[in-house]
Amino acid sequence: MSQNLRVAVLFGGTSSEHDISLRSATNVLSELDGLDYELELVGITRDGAWLHYTGDEADVCEGDAWATHDVLPVVLVPGEEGGLFEHLADGTLRRIPVDVVLPVLHGQGGEDGVTQALLEAAHLPFVGCGVLSSALCMDKDASHRLAGASGIRVPKCAVLYRGCDETSVDAAVRACGGYPVFVKPARGGSSYGVSKVGDVSEMGHALEVAFALDPKVSVEEAIVGTEVGCAIIGDPSGELEMGVVDETVVSDGGFFHIHQDQTAGADASTMNSSLRCPAQIPADVMERVRETGFAVYRALYCSGFARVDLFVTPTGEVILNEVNTIPGLTRYSRFPEMMRAAGRDLAGVLDQLILAAVAGPDR
Repeated sequence: MSQNLRVAVLFGGTSSEHDISLRSATNVLSELDGLDYELELVGITRDGAWLHYTGDEADVCEGDAWATHDVLPVVLVPGEEGGLFEHLADGTLRRIPVDVVLPVLHGQGGEDGVTQALLEAAHLPFVGCGVLSSALCMDKDASHRLAGASGIRVPKCAVLYRGCDETSVDAAVRACGGYPVFVKPARGGSSYGVSKVGDVSEMGHALEVAFALDPKVSVEEAIVGTEVGCAIIGDPSGELEMGVVDETVVSDGGFFHIHQDQTAGADASTMNSSLRCPAQIPADVMERVRETGFAVYRALYCSGFARVDLFVTPTGEVILNEVNTIPGLTRYSRFPEMMRAAGRDLAGVLDQLILAAVAGPDR
């Protein structure tokens, strides 16, 4: 039951995944349409302005058109009497009645703890991981260190900072066991800025691409194996639920570039990868994948929901790749597909998450 709750759906954001957020939000709004929620739409522009949008929901997926009409600036006020307010033309503030916030944001500024901290300061309950977990999972270096300290196998990794010299780069590659390596923005989302580097001649360009998105870059051991995903919901103090595990099938010998929804409807021959659900791995390995997925979720203090991505090597070893604390929620995204395969439609999952957030999640 939705209990006629007033839900603010946050979408957009300042990251490179802004457009994906719009598509995720469009699907979320469609899924929530059959429930008795009173929805308030709050969009974040590419420049970081928060706007209360009261126009046609269909415009949300049409690029930045939504931000040009039927909007008023939003102010977050911290404290016990805080919350979301419209900033009116006469300079006064008008409260936007909200019981809970559903962030449908991806990448830096929305999935990394920044938005979560703002909501906590304004005493607004919200769906998903808290400040610490969001920040940890966004930072691949930090999440790998903590997961590794918990006994979970992680890739060999070294960190470089913008302006690093050639000696530091060589040392980072050696720390990962030599080429090939993956070069990634340490706090990036999806596969933006990620390069597979086969030798030193490719490193300069890879670093340039990664540093354009983050002053901190992660150099990681290239794991040989299959990437699998675990869609998990719940709080670590209670029982966790996992959807059907999926796997990515890469066709060009490279890596899974970005979740499939970005090119939904495209000719399959132009895509480097596809998804298979359920994953085709032996039963004993599947059990290790599930155990590891839950262990990662708990080790990184996740709550609400998240997608834990793992590698499975040819020998059956399970290794952490990364955690998405607000995974894609479009019709084509992995998280909804994995839950659907387990008999859980997205509307029901969202309803469960919203009610749990109102009740007070274990963060």
